[in-house]
Amino acid sequence: MKLWRFGLVLCILLMSCRAVPTVSVDARKIVVLWHGFSGAEAQALETLTDRFNVGNDEGIIVVTEYQEDLPAKLQLDPDRRPDLVTLWPQDLRTYVELGIIGAAPTASVEMQRAWDDFLPMAGTLYQVGGVPLALPLGLATYLSFSNADWLADLGYDADEATWEDMRRTVCAATDPLRGQVGMGIPARSSLFLALLAASGSSIMGEDGSYHFADEPGHRTAALLQEILSGNCGTLYEDREAGVSRLSRSSIALIVESSESLFEIEQSILTGRNFQLTISPIPGPDGPGPTLWYGPGLMISAAEAERQEAALEVMHWLFSPEAQSYWGETTEYVPIRRSVVDAALEETMGAIAGSSWRQTQGERRLWEIAADAADRGTWVAWPPATNRITCRASLLRGLLALQEVDADSRAYVDTAVTACNTGVVSLSFID
Repeated sequence: MKLWRFGLVLCILLMSCRAVPTVSVDARKIVVLWHGFSGAEAQALETLTDRFNVGNDEGIIVVTEYQEDLPAKLQLDPDRRPDLVTLWPQDLRTYVELGIIGAAPTASVEMQRAWDDFLPMAGTLYQVGGVPLALPLGLATYLSFSNADWLADLGYDADEATWEDMRRTVCAATDPLRGQVGMGIPARSSLFLALLAASGSSIMGEDGSYHFADEPGHRTAALLQEILSGNCGTLYEDREAGVSRLSRSSIALIVESSESLFEIEQSILTGRNFQLTISPIPGPDGPGPTLWYGPGLMISAAEAERQEAALEVMHWLFSPEAQSYWGETTEYVPIRRSVVDAALEETMGAIAGSSWRQTQGERRLWEIAADAADRGTWVAWPPATNRITCRASLLRGLLALQEVDADSRAYVDTAVTACNTGVVSLSFID
């Protein structure tokens, strides 16, 4: 079946009206990439690999294959692995334990040369023992999305606000008789971790364990409890409900992933059409550190020759051209700083050679990414957070903060213990 597919791909390329290098294709230069993407990310990956297949001079052909559950499939038969695989931070431990990590991105001289152009949170996200084992194709974070028209009347400056400014303002915006509440938070463990990160809490220590049961973490939980138990804020299970309520001006501010940016902007346009402010989540003294994550790409080829071909493909997918396209077509921020800066330097948020224009929200997101990189106010997503014990304890703590008599400090301490349960350092990797 695979040989038939490879032949079909080659026939399509050779029959295309585009100019294709007339090289004999060595089977060792057919690079198989497994991914779990759908929607815009899948389309962007297909387009980029098509461009690579047409334009590269090495005779390499990339074949992309969608796999519904990549970690499970690779666990079943790790010896029949592809050359490249997409992954999320929580998958990295599984792949290390299976022994299917082929070569680090820095094994390529070209990738080494490009490294200084990568945003620092990108270079750190998939590191183990200081060694990057994969790279994110793009980045996302958690931010505050607020109704600027509403909150400006209350004297709130989202770009300078502290935690106390936010608490005071969302409580002033709350009016139960009119069905209005100041703050909305999706009931998800990731949002609680993002709020803790914004406080300046030490999410992860150098020893690879969780440390957010510190003073900033405890203060954050206490302040959240004051907001939620005082009915100045609300938790909701349906993420779309929060976006809808923001667009209808029944919630003044929500905390949400930047992946929801397009949906939020569109919802506001069809709702009250107010001015949207996008900013980092406030911390004790102003805008807090942002928590970043993103889908990664890893080399899984075992043989040196296949690793070399896979590194050529990886280098292309992280080139300025490919990263520009990824930023245009997905909800993720490109990891190349030069691409981000080039778009921000243009008055209309353009990327050179492209007709694409950023929305105001996209431009603001990219500004936040650049600012976090410059100031070092970023936190990379800790992979073990996705373990069920950690997620459940964080969510349990967030839900408990709705109760006025809950011991917020104890819930944070319990969450740290749960997140550290079973956490073993992977620093043994050479």
